[in-house]
Amino acid sequence: MRNQVATMFCLCVLWAGCGGPGAPLDANTRQQIDSTAAAQIRLARTELDSLCVVQRTTVLPRLVDSIKQKRLLEIERQLRTVPK
Repeated sequence: MRNQVATMFCLCVLWAGCGGPGAPLDANTRQQIDSTAAAQIRLARTELDSLCVVQRTTVLPRLVDSIKQKRLLEIERQLRTVPK
């Protein structure tokens, strides 16, 4: 019963605190949203950049070697079909 009362209270507070969907945001709220978004973008950019560096040093060489081996096999196959 106590949890239900607390849950209902929280829901009422949240509902009362929210403006309508068309309610304009005040300058402080827009500033907080902007600074939070900018911080999250910086973190994401840093993480993605480090992942790119890791991929470039680990995955890319394997892919290049694989492509090179396939191309060499294609060249050998073509050379076998060339009349002598």
